[in-house]
Amino acid sequence: MQPHQPLSAAEKEHRTAQMASRQISAAQRKNHDVLLNEAVQSLSNEFEVKVQVIAAIHNITDEKVRKLLGGYKYYRNPCSTQLANAIIHDKVHKVNEGRACGEKLSLQQIRELARDDPKYQDMSQDEKDELLRTLTEYRTLKNMSVRTMNAAASRDAQSTLEYVFKVLDGLALCTGVYVCLFTTRGHVYDSSQPFWYGTDNVMDFWEDVMDLEANEIIRKLEQWA
Repeated sequence: MQPHQPLSAAEKEHRTAQMASRQISAAQRKNHDVLLNEAVQSLSNEFEVKVQVIAAIHNITDEKVRKLLGGYKYYRNPCSTQLANAIIHDKVHKVNEGRACGEKLSLQQIRELARDDPKYQDMSQDEKDELLRTLTEYRTLKNMSVRTMNAAASRDAQSTLEYVFKVLDGLALCTGVYVCLFTTRGHVYDSSQPFWYGTDNVMDFWEDVMDLEANEIIRKLEQWA
């Protein structure tokens, strides 16, 4: 172990103040949790009453109402590749390749051409699978390719993270999981801003257990990157 220099009087006073501040914060969070639990319990009681009312009005069981409510998701699953999109992608590649920006056909024009093209009318399963595979590979390459400009990379990072945050919020609401996420730019010339995210009160873990604030963690992560 490396020797540590004894704390000065000012440092001891500062540490004592920090500990007192954390104790106050912990007490405030505890009171907040109590109020939150009471509010959730009240909401649960109201929910049970409304379930019983709906069941009585429609002459069904309470369990039936709960199953119907449980069928709704708070987050969405990723959509699979659709054949219609694969056909449009194939047609776009054929009719717009080599055209200048102002000369390219619009999406509506391409849809009309694809609808009238006999090639896409009676396709075999192998032909359909090939179109789907081509579109899937194109999307994968597009998602993994390096952005040509820092501004484009920044917008991509922001929009993707916003989507991830929404998905994680829904996942936490639906399953009760705890998630924390830290992101920062990977190069000094990148314009992406550092982010931290946490579901529920998971960020209190860093302050209560690790004695680190989220802003301090993200600042150190940015310096390290």
